[in-house]
Amino acid sequence: ENMIYKRLSYPLNDKAPVWPGNPKMEIEPFTLIAKGDVANQYQLKIFNHFGSHMDGPKHFNDKGPRLAELPLETFIYEKPLLLDIPKTFREMVTAEDLRPFASKIKDADLLMIRSGFSAQRANNPQRYAAEGPGFSAEAAKYVMDEFPGLKAVALDWISLASYAHNEEGILAHQYMLGMFHDRYVCIIEDLDFSGLDPERLEKVFAMPLFIEGPDSCPVTVLAEMSGAVTDNSSP
Repeated sequence: ENMIYKRLSYPLNDKAPVWPGNPKMEIEPFTLIAKGDVANQYQLKIFNHFGSHMDGPKHFNDKGPRLAELPLETFIYEKPLLLDIPKTFREMVTAEDLRPFASKIKDADLLMIRSGFSAQRANNPQRYAAEGPGFSAEAAKYVMDEFPGLKAVALDWISLASYAHNEEGILAHQYMLGMFHDRYVCIIEDLDFSGLDPERLEKVFAMPLFIEGPDSCPVTVLAEMSGAVTDNSSP
């Protein structure tokens, strides 16, 4: 069967929107052939919660492991589930939004929520960052209480937290990252699910930068999809 791969993480660049107050990426040429050097080399300065990135448990739970300390199977999802739950500026994902899909979520190892809000990223980067949707603390607790098979949740907006609902966002992160449970669910933020067909989704791979020390890191996320079957036989 034909497999097609689609990148769900955004390319890293110095224009990408950031959570209000966080630093942007800096890219500096170090040597350039065009300037007489023998090779092209660049120096990168990247905040660890910049662009498409993955929250390790230690982000909000100081007793939790760092991302680079997690077992490799944490980053490979063989039962990804993509749910369409439309949300716009400042709106919250609630437990009520998730309950109708409970039987499907029980079978999944990755829960991907497509709000449609990623459309704002290019057109309206300031509002994308400062007025995005979020996960309610109650929804995060529901996920932790009910779905022990989940390894991660992935979102098409900038953070599990909505900047407009700060306290709620802190508590939602604490729930997901294991402060009140004996397990954790990693959080993959700032992805693009546009054009993704949930029926053809086979696997998802989320490969972070394995940097020792930080709690979390930028991540490259790929979806493996079954290809369209073409029938060339004439009627």
